[in-house]
Amino acid sequence: YAGASPCSSDRRRNAPPASAAAHAMAAEGTEDAASLKEQANAEFAAEQYLKAAALYSKAIKLDPTNAVLYSNRSAALLKLKKVTKALEDAEECIKLRPEWEKGYFRKGAVMEDLDHIDEAVEMYQQALKHNPDSKDISSKVKSLQKLSHSRKAAAKKAAAAAAAQQDKEMA
Repeated sequence: YAGASPCSSDRRRNAPPASAAAHAMAAEGTEDAASLKEQANAEFAAEQYLKAAALYSKAIKLDPTNAVLYSNRSAALLKLKKVTKALEDAEECIKLRPEWEKGYFRKGAVMEDLDHIDEAVEMYQQALKHNPDSKDISSKVKSLQKLSHSRKAAAKKAAAAAAAQQDKEMA
């Protein structure tokens, strides 16, 4: 049988192994960033924030310049009370798309969660500059400005009461 062609099983045995890159490309085709984002959105809607954040992370690895993915992961991380990471993602979103209000909105939400009301108002105002028709952002700004003013008034009143008490004690 010298010179006879090998049978198909011999060809398979002699064929070079499929590369890891080829497998990765195939996987990427079926599980691309947009698909992962949709899965993550569904998990977020089902209040499965950890799963959502993990899926957004996978999508970011495939599409690291997509500001929407950072914005969405920021929201998921904030729900998980991972405020430092949520803030980092909000800032990355702003860096990637400084003209888009969502990054500023996400950063405002983190500041609000940290009870940094003045910074939150500032971020929401930035968001409003980029989307002046947003009633949601506008109402956020108004409600937090009210909160900030009432806190400042209460602090001023408490300081005055403490000063009055100290004057009484010294007299």
